[in-house]
Amino acid sequence: VRIPVGPLTLIEQIYYILFFLMRSVVYSLIFNGFYQSMRCFPMRIILIFTLLSNFLFPVGGLVVFNDGTMIEGDVSNVNENSISITPMGLTFPEEIRMENVDTLRLYDGKLLVANNKVILLYDNGQFYEPGISQDSNYEMYEDYDVEYVIIPNWSINLYTGYPMIRSESLSDTYYDKLNPVIGFSLGSPYGLFLGDFFMNGILEIAYYNFSKEAQEANVQFDGLAYQIGVSPGFFIGETSISLTACTGIYHAGTGFIGGGSVDLPIGSMLINQFEDNDFIENNAEMIESFEIRITGRTNIVQKEEGGGTYWMDAGISFGYEF
Repeated sequence: VRIPVGPLTLIEQIYYILFFLMRSVVYSLIFNGFYQSMRCFPMRIILIFTLLSNFLFPVGGLVVFNDGTMIEGDVSNVNENSISITPMGLTFPEEIRMENVDTLRLYDGKLLVANNKVILLYDNGQFYEPGISQDSNYEMYEDYDVEYVIIPNWSINLYTGYPMIRSESLSDTYYDKLNPVIGFSLGSPYGLFLGDFFMNGILEIAYYNFSKEAQEANVQFDGLAYQIGVSPGFFIGETSISLTACTGIYHAGTGFIGGGSVDLPIGSMLINQFEDNDFIENNAEMIESFEIRITGRTNIVQKEEGGGTYWMDAGISFGYEF
């Protein structure tokens, strides 16, 4: 899931500074051990060059695009036309056109780009102001669409749906009082993420209730379902289409749920619609994480007297991504 990241807090700045200091100490200890063990002078030179290139040239930072999405990784070059960054989890750098960038902030808090304006340039481990370039012959790049990076995270979802289609054993003949199905699910950051495709693990607890007044007796088919499963899907812009496949324990035995949903980024819609509102602007990062899902699901479960039954419900869920 793509999540925008705002300015770093003081605690986050201290965390990243301590992280890179500790990494430098560890690298220094490793370097010293190898250096003492290598008696060949050329090998020492190669090792020194390799380590220094890792220390000096890439710097960690966050690129925030004009639409609020972001890429985090190692920044190797910033010029007036583009940014070269290796996204976290990838090996090779990507070139990003400057007109697509709103902000570039390094982990130490230094701003290189703010409000779509270049403040500092960066090349070969050195910062310098625009107009004082070491090489003014920058390449001109053709336009291309912004590529997004899926960032796995935890999410919570509250679902409510109404049974629309029922099997004969759950029809009005046996159960004429229907109640909404209510579910709570937890999405994990663990799974498979390839380009715009994702598949992560989920846990869910759901409650269902079908009942009928039979003279003085109240006949019910109800209970809690405890389920585990996966949710594969893919992104189209900021909207994602996902499926759900879960299995678990119901009141009368095992059961299965299969369904699909369209995730609407309601947070992004609110920000775009009310971007001048102070409350929206001050809480943009939190609001951006809200989603509404239009969902349909098929439930196949066992019955107490044996055999199985099913129903199909349609509803809506509200989600928050951390």
